[in-house]
Amino acid sequence: MTPSQAASVSPDRLRESIVSFLDGYSIEVTPHDESRLKAIVEVLPAGAEVFVAHPPGASFDRIVELACRVHDLGLTAVPHIISRKLESRDQLDAALAGLSANGIDRALVVGGDTAAPNAAFDSSLEVLQTGLFGKYGFREVGIAGHPEGSDAIGDERAAGALRDKAALAGQADFAVRIVTQFGFDPHAITAWEETTSAAGIDLPVRVGMAGPASLRHLIRFAALCGVGASARMLMTRTGDTTKLLRTRAPDDQIAHIASHRLDKPSSRLGGVHFFAFGGVVKTANWANAVIDGRFKLNHGGSGFTVARS
Repeated sequence: MTPSQAASVSPDRLRESIVSFLDGYSIEVTPHDESRLKAIVEVLPAGAEVFVAHPPGASFDRIVELACRVHDLGLTAVPHIISRKLESRDQLDAALAGLSANGIDRALVVGGDTAAPNAAFDSSLEVLQTGLFGKYGFREVGIAGHPEGSDAIGDERAAGALRDKAALAGQADFAVRIVTQFGFDPHAITAWEETTSAAGIDLPVRVGMAGPASLRHLIRFAALCGVGASARMLMTRTGDTTKLLRTRAPDDQIAHIASHRLDKPSSRLGGVHFFAFGGVVKTANWANAVIDGRFKLNHGGSGFTVARS
């Protein structure tokens, strides 16, 4: 939706669309958040989806254990399975068996930027093709999407991999959805949706976004996660170094996609997944305030400001 179209949408309709898009958001935790799980549970909606990320230095068993703890706390655990970190099919089999036995039936399968020295798989497609997710009754599996391209494997290979996994989804005995890498350009997200739809991909999409955090943190994580274009865009917009400490929230992205969904009711962009670089509790509190309607639209609907509690 263009700025002129956004301006023509009534404020009430845009507000409703913003709340609808954000309602049911998912969020990501890492082993570093384990000591804060009690506080996290208190701010998240009951049963909220919590993705358990697999950072460098953490073992796969550690991720499985944390996912089970998240599930036991009444949240919906979605463990990351990084294909190139798996050392054998048996390791994957045992992990999925353990997750299933503890009531976990969702996962996110990604390739990973780096491989273990003795990696058993070269891609997430190979992991999905094992048949093990169906064997253990997984209900839904997420795959990666890259609206701003992939520095790790290249844009052409990323697009081809997505097509191959979408084709597999048509034959799988579990639902498949796309969870995108975070970025900061909402126009890239809506353009990517159009491109992938034109390629015949009709999988639902959860849009990855960075939660409220300082610009310094966001630039750092964008570079680490291979979102080069976004990192450069943020640095260009920052100007003087004093702005690096200011908090940036994804209100402009959410407002843009909410407007897009009004214009295109068939949009596959169905919700938000937060990368909580500024902290899970901080991000959840911000999102909850928006869902509760405690925000004011900017002029022209280009974004919004959340009221301080």
